[in-house]
Amino acid sequence: MKTARALATLGLGTLATMAAVVSPAVAQDTKPTRATTAQHCVIDTDTNSKSCFSSYRAAISAATKGRVTDAPDDSRAAAHDKKLQERLSGPRSEHGAKSVQNARSAAAAESRVLATIYSDKDFGGNSLNLTGTQGCQRYSWFANLYDGWNDSISSTSSGQCDITLFQHSNFLGFSQTYRGAVPYVGDAMNDQASSISFDR
Repeated sequence: MKTARALATLGLGTLATMAAVVSPAVAQDTKPTRATTAQHCVIDTDTNSKSCFSSYRAAISAATKGRVTDAPDDSRAAAHDKKLQERLSGPRSEHGAKSVQNARSAAAAESRVLATIYSDKDFGGNSLNLTGTQGCQRYSWFANLYDGWNDSISSTSSGQCDITLFQHSNFLGFSQTYRGAVPYVGDAMNDQASSISFDR
């Protein structure tokens, strides 16, 4: 009986020693995961120049050339704010290339947010704000989505223009057109778009 107790005690002691030796190695392998920060970018359709920001507010300030500086940092809240959306893009009756042909030239026209695309449902994740003075049309440089946007669009918010997503590059394949704030593009188009156009 004493021998059995001694072996049991020895066994527990050995297990405790092994646990002490193994535990630090396990702890070293466990690293805290960092939450990824969304990136909010702006493409000027007049120049095809791109700039990115860590905050949605900063992106909107750049997209409107400083005209709107008080947008919320939360892209979801911004997409649901109808008054803000009108400030960003102007009344829909003004949209399109024809509005630019009035008394002022395209260079002097006020830059408006044509549309915004988001990588996640409900206007979350990364955002790409498309701005310009030339209105709604099919821009050749959006025939092939790049910089992580190919097959990555889940929600859209149209400003001046309706947004048409195409399944393939060069405006080919299945397509779907969206107007207004669209929290989900639908199962058929989710993470499928490879090109995009802006329509009246």
